[in-house]
Amino acid sequence: MQETASKTKRIHCTKETILFRQGQASQKIYYIHAGYVLIHKVDFSGTPGLIDLYGPGSWFGPGLGGKSQDTEAVAKIGCELEVTLPENLNSMMHSLSQTPKSLIEHLANRESLLQQRLFQHITAPLPVRLASLLSQLFHFRGQPCAHGHELDVKLSQSELAAMAGGSRQTVSQLLSRWKQDGVIDYTRQHICLLNKCALEALTQR
Repeated sequence: MQETASKTKRIHCTKETILFRQGQASQKIYYIHAGYVLIHKVDFSGTPGLIDLYGPGSWFGPGLGGKSQDTEAVAKIGCELEVTLPENLNSMMHSLSQTPKSLIEHLANRESLLQQRLFQHITAPLPVRLASLLSQLFHFRGQPCAHGHELDVKLSQSELAAMAGGSRQTVSQLLSRWKQDGVIDYTRQHICLLNKCALEALTQR
């Protein structure tokens, strides 16, 4: 169905919310104020895979790159977003004190991170991929930790395993080892940073 122009709207997600589905025709553009959005992509067998996590300050949506979206976006509980259409983008950016240059830099930086992850998927063993992914997530998506640590990201071990391209069991074993070593901590839905330097060292092994 063809979308019509509408003003910018603020969305507060009290439950996990599908913002758009893969292949769906849409022109919407989103900006995250708080919380996280999971980005999934369905493969040729119909199996969904988690490919990215967007946090506060992220722009995304079909309206930034055409009318057809090749991923699915799911906002996690507590996520706060603004949504608009392309014709309202300039006014929305002005209200957020954003510029076209800052938007382009944000999208270019995200593409660069995805390229780094793709290269590591091809060349690096799982422990290095996992440590590098965590380092990126803490640096670009990390929020002040509610558990008294330096930073955390709201991500389960299953979701982290999907992003790293490893089994849930193997990723859980690595996280348990790193927790014992004082590198990270975790709860059911959060991964917490304890020792940034130790985590960076794991990315070099």
